[in-house]
Amino acid sequence: MKHKLYLTAILFTALTFGCRNSGGRLSLSTTDSDTNFKFEAKYAESKTAKLEKYLDSVLDNELPLDQHIDLFVNLNGSDKFNLKAQKGWLTIDFDKRNSSLAGYMKVKKLTEGIKEKLTE
Repeated sequence: MKHKLYLTAILFTALTFGCRNSGGRLSLSTTDSDTNFKFEAKYAESKTAKLEKYLDSVLDNELPLDQHIDLFVNLNGSDKFNLKAQKGWLTIDFDKRNSSLAGYMKVKKLTEGIKEKLTE
C-alpha cells in the first residue's frame, strides 16, 4: 500500500511539473505541393506579441494575433494568402495555382522569418 501511495505522489508531481513547462512548446510544419503551400505554427502564447510585431513590420499591416482572425492578406495586387491565427497558433495557406512565383517566394520567405522569430 505504501508503494502505491509513493507512486501516486511521484506521478502527480511529474504531471504537475510537465503541465507547467508546456508553455515552451513549439511545433512548426510546412507542406509544399504542386498546387498549395501551407505553413502551421503552434507556439507558446507568450510569443504572440513578438510574432505580431514581426508580421506587422513585414506585411505593413496591423494584425491582432491575440484575437481569432481568418483573413486574406494581399501581397502585391494579384497574389494573396489566407492567414488564420489566435494566441499560440498560426496558419498560412497559399494557393500556387492562382499566384506568381514572386508571390510564392515572398510567402516562403515570410514563413522562414516566422520560424526564426519563434525559435529565438
